[in-house]
Amino acid sequence: MAYLQLIPILFAGALLLIALALLRRTLRAERGLHREKERAQVTLHSIADGVITTDPRGIVEYLNPVAESLTGWSAREAEGMPLSMVYTVMDEHTRQPLAGLEWAIEGGGASKERKRLVRLVNRSGREIPVEDSLSPLRDAAGEVMGTVVVFRDVSRIQAMAQQLSWQASHDALTGLVNRREFERMLGELLETIRTQDKRHALLYLDLDDFKAVNDSCGHLAGDELLRQLASAMQIKIRGSDTLARLGGDEFGVLLEACPLEQAIRIANNLLETVRDFRFDWQGKSLSVGVSIGLVPLDSSSGYPEQVLAAADASCYAAKGKGRNRLEVYHSEESRRDSREGELQLLTAIHEAFEKGSFRLFQQQILPLAAGREAHHEILVRMVDSAGQLLSPTAFLPTAERYKLQSLLDRWVITTLLEFLRRHAGAEGGRGETCFAINLSGGSINDSTFADFLRREIGEHHVNASRLCFEITETTAISNLTKAAELMHEMKALGCRFALDDFGIGMSSFAYLKHLPVDFLKIDGAFVRDMARNPMDAAIVEAINRIAHALGIETVAEYVEDGETLAKVRELGVDYAQGDAVGGPEPLQVPAGAATRPAA
Repeated sequence: MAYLQLIPILFAGALLLIALALLRRTLRAERGLHREKERAQVTLHSIADGVITTDPRGIVEYLNPVAESLTGWSAREAEGMPLSMVYTVMDEHTRQPLAGLEWAIEGGGASKERKRLVRLVNRSGREIPVEDSLSPLRDAAGEVMGTVVVFRDVSRIQAMAQQLSWQASHDALTGLVNRREFERMLGELLETIRTQDKRHALLYLDLDDFKAVNDSCGHLAGDELLRQLASAMQIKIRGSDTLARLGGDEFGVLLEACPLEQAIRIANNLLETVRDFRFDWQGKSLSVGVSIGLVPLDSSSGYPEQVLAAADASCYAAKGKGRNRLEVYHSEESRRDSREGELQLLTAIHEAFEKGSFRLFQQQILPLAAGREAHHEILVRMVDSAGQLLSPTAFLPTAERYKLQSLLDRWVITTLLEFLRRHAGAEGGRGETCFAINLSGGSINDSTFADFLRREIGEHHVNASRLCFEITETTAISNLTKAAELMHEMKALGCRFALDDFGIGMSSFAYLKHLPVDFLKIDGAFVRDMARNPMDAAIVEAINRIAHALGIETVAEYVEDGETLAKVRELGVDYAQGDAVGGPEPLQVPAGAATRPAA
């Protein structure tokens, strides 16, 4: 009996031992799981990547410290919030907000891990470029338990890549585009010429006497001169142009969408900039000159190497002709054809004087504010042997080269004054119209021109205030003393003056104190695209403000559409001229008007 009584006790003891063993095993398993959880959390806290985990619905469960730092959300604040509110990203290129990453757990979690570059917008609004990846979390049965987002800050990597890219395409000394990048850009521009009807140009600049600076003051002085000169030249070109250092003391300029006439103006402006540049080094004032080769770019220009070789040859020719000058490239065939065509055109110009084959046109200059008087610019055309009208660009360069433009200026003035005399009091309400006449450098330097003008105004009994003479900025600066003398003398009679093509140099304001100018005609290079180009608009606004501060009225040239006209009006420019206002129209010259200027 005693043994039988012990059996339950022994059985209960065995069960207790088994229970204790199971408890110990459970405790060991729990301690193991706790250690694993601790190890996982320490690992997540230690890694350099941000980690966010969510439940199957995309609700945030956990952020590691890096994720807290990058997103600006603490783990406690973010817990229970939708992932898209904590981790807000947008496309790197389009800057469009991207949908939250919950899409990866839709459709039964079929999505695989992906990596991408995005911009994280953190809680304070700061943008951080990150690379992220998303993986579904699954249980042993393969069911999706949630997602894990892993992301890292790639700001430093991107900055290093950008720096390396910049260094590969820029000159370390001046910060300008280097030769390799310049040749690449030239190649792209030549490709576009085949599909676009636009004219471009290339300038090749080689400094004169730069070696003397290095020899006399050392290479440190030479390097500093190059840096300062590069900055001085940079502000003399348009925002759409590219200035590059091609090596040593050689520079290049790509002039996009730039007709030859404008390219020549820009090149001459650079020539003046370098010529007038003074560099002080340890008590010494140093200067250099520059020789420039200009190559027009068209569909026949060939490859970049050929264009650069032509530019280099033109630059070398400029040096051979005395340095500090511009040489425009022409192929041998074009030189021969050009010479023959020029002689034929010269003959046609002489015949036009004899036969009276010049015609006057007028183009309206529209007042943009009430109370301002109407203006018209007088333009000249020539009728060729076939009865076709030639634009000024077709014959004026030849007339100027052979010293005939001053004679043509006199013809224009005499013919216009005769028109005004014959139509005095019967101009259909245009009795107070001011007429603007372009003056050439030849007329400015002609010592007899002032007497001629005074005599013609007196003989035709025309109010001199109705005449406004336009002189281009380049011409005025090149003949500053003569231009100032003529302006003062003619203004004493009541005539007015406008400075044409103003702003291409952007150093021109200093000259205005020497020139009694009534109007500034803002160069069309800035006006044409100002409605779409903020830099051009800023330049126009600056010129307009300074001109008004000096008591000078402004005219915007090349106003070719309504949008530009509205922008010009908004900036407070006084007058507008261009296709949006009206194109050139014939001026009806009365019968018997003079066809030759008075002596």
